[in-house]
Amino acid sequence: MKKLLIALLTLVCTACAPAVTKVDIPDIATSDSVQVTDMRPASEREHEIFSLLITSKEYGIWRVGDKQLSPSPVKLLQYALAKQSNATRPPSKVVVRHFVVYANMQSQLRHGAVGAGIGGALGGLIGNAMASHDESALTSSVDEHGFNTMSADEYKRGLYTPTEDPNKASVFVVYIDTEIDGVQVFTRTIAPATPKKGAQPPLVDAVQLAIRNQLAKYGEHPVAVQS
Repeated sequence: MKKLLIALLTLVCTACAPAVTKVDIPDIATSDSVQVTDMRPASEREHEIFSLLITSKEYGIWRVGDKQLSPSPVKLLQYALAKQSNATRPPSKVVVRHFVVYANMQSQLRHGAVGAGIGGALGGLIGNAMASHDESALTSSVDEHGFNTMSADEYKRGLYTPTEDPNKASVFVVYIDTEIDGVQVFTRTIAPATPKKGAQPPLVDAVQLAIRNQLAKYGEHPVAVQS
């Protein structure tokens, strides 16, 4: 019971009242030069914890809402398109069908609970050792049908395979589905959620990486120019 309570409190502190992460972009107003139609499901903009129960398969995974990042993810995408448009013509039509971020801290939180359950200095060392992993970042294309079939079990969108993250690290999983001048691209990016000294907040890095890789998928198509 003690282990369960500690794990529950950890998750509550981490996910229930998340702080707003701000990105300092002095020329963010330039994003207005590109018109973006946001057609995302309303739920993708909202913060939601899927489970507070440590024994649940949904535990340690939550949807990160738009309000946790300022400017919002879609605004950052709009800004990236505007900056690219400085070198070419701006896209005439940009539709965002999906842009949603999931946090997967499942392994870290459960390992922390194991260490707390053992107790004392030894438990702390074990918990830290089990949760201290290196993370890797990668982007892949998404099958839209597969994405839609996970609607009933949305937490699955925040999962990763052993190949994608062999060290079971804490990560953000970012999905972006855009249609730019008639060309649709749907990607999924996995990026580290562990803070690095001297670096931007992990959420900022994850979203900006996902945006860069999303636009890069358009390749040589004239609607997107490599940065």
